[in-house]
Amino acid sequence: MAGKVASFNQNFLDALNLPGLQYVFESRHHLLERIFWAIVILAAVRGVVFVGQIQYARYTANPTVIQLDKNYRDWAGIMPGLTFCFHDRIDWDRAWQYLERIGIPNSEGEATNDTFGSPHLVAFVQTLVEATATNFGDVARFLNDSRLAVDVDILELISRAHPNHDIAINSFLPSHSSLPVRRVVTERGICHTLNVPLAHLQSTLPTGAERQPSDSGKDRPPDQPILCEFSRQCYMKLDTYRSTMSYAIHSPHEVATNDMLYTAVEESDELVAMYSILETVSTGRLKELTVQQRNCFFYDEPYEQLPLYSRNLCLMNCRAKRAQALCRCRPHFYPFAEGPQCAVRGLHCLQRHPEWYSEIGCNCLKTCNDVGFYVTSLSKTQWTAEGGIPFTHKASLRWEILQPKTRLRRVLMFSYEDLLVSFGGAVSLFIGKNGFALSKLVEFFVIALYGWLWRKLRAT
Repeated sequence: MAGKVASFNQNFLDALNLPGLQYVFESRHHLLERIFWAIVILAAVRGVVFVGQIQYARYTANPTVIQLDKNYRDWAGIMPGLTFCFHDRIDWDRAWQYLERIGIPNSEGEATNDTFGSPHLVAFVQTLVEATATNFGDVARFLNDSRLAVDVDILELISRAHPNHDIAINSFLPSHSSLPVRRVVTERGICHTLNVPLAHLQSTLPTGAERQPSDSGKDRPPDQPILCEFSRQCYMKLDTYRSTMSYAIHSPHEVATNDMLYTAVEESDELVAMYSILETVSTGRLKELTVQQRNCFFYDEPYEQLPLYSRNLCLMNCRAKRAQALCRCRPHFYPFAEGPQCAVRGLHCLQRHPEWYSEIGCNCLKTCNDVGFYVTSLSKTQWTAEGGIPFTHKASLRWEILQPKTRLRRVLMFSYEDLLVSFGGAVSLFIGKNGFALSKLVEFFVIALYGWLWRKLRAT
């Protein structure tokens, strides 16, 4: 029986193929030698675990790297998104019609600012239309009127009061003349967007209105921004008639925020802007990683209740949540956010808590694919008629992108396969019998130490 056990132990040790393990279980060796070999083996196992932990931490932290890409001849240009806001945003007839429909008649009938309406109601409409995320105006003066402070749906009022403006679009492709210009609500109030696929999340449909499935945002496939081959002039042009506006150029995968730089275009102005591009692209293999590993989101990935992701949407959603925590409502600037919409009393509450607009604590990650537009040149011409020649006032904005010579590429540097290989290398380094020479070196050291101890014992 003892022979069978010894044979089994020998077969097990041979199959395990762990250098030094046979010295631990060999009863013919000295006890100190067996203890020493046990310590060596435990130290080797600890070394394998330590190196494995380092490699796994490297893989989970951020196994990506950003490289410089210069193969610009194969690239296509991404046209920027445009958000523009008209300065004239009140059609008084429409405003009175809405207020009368909800039971707030305009009874005083006094002429104020060319609008035949109550000065109190005129100030009310102007305050809400001009309200921004950082400046609600003097909303406190309307708190004592429960009809205005509670009953009025702010988003519906400013949307219905917005006038129609004549707009014409031209670009490097004739078919772009029919591109949709969407009316949206932004942190600056009612504005319009062009070439912004996420614009449907900022719909100005009034609260309680019937939404079509295509307008809900969650059932709608994302649009694609306009691309342009650099073999042609990549430009777009917007003409507005008898109106002034302010505009912001930004990534087509983002939405405009109040802190963006807006440029004013007056009547009869013609602006021509040239933009350079700094683009960051990511390889498809990055989607194999978790968001925590790559430290970024792709545009088509859902985030919380949002069907798509952008950093600005994430910030707005964070602000809406903070507003609900402070005042139990969300501002009307964020129709995509969950929760009841603020009335005038809600805006006044937020006005007393300006910290709701802070970015602190939002922890919104950047996007894996990104494109930034930077002004290279901006020229302005103002056309005026001399000699009493009549003509139609037209504000014109033309923007063009220049071909970049470099861009950034985010690639996977340390994949899951590399992680497995590194684990195997660590095992070979410390405890592999036929791996690196470390195990042989330990064996030589132990034999030399054993011989030295044996000579010392014989000398005594």
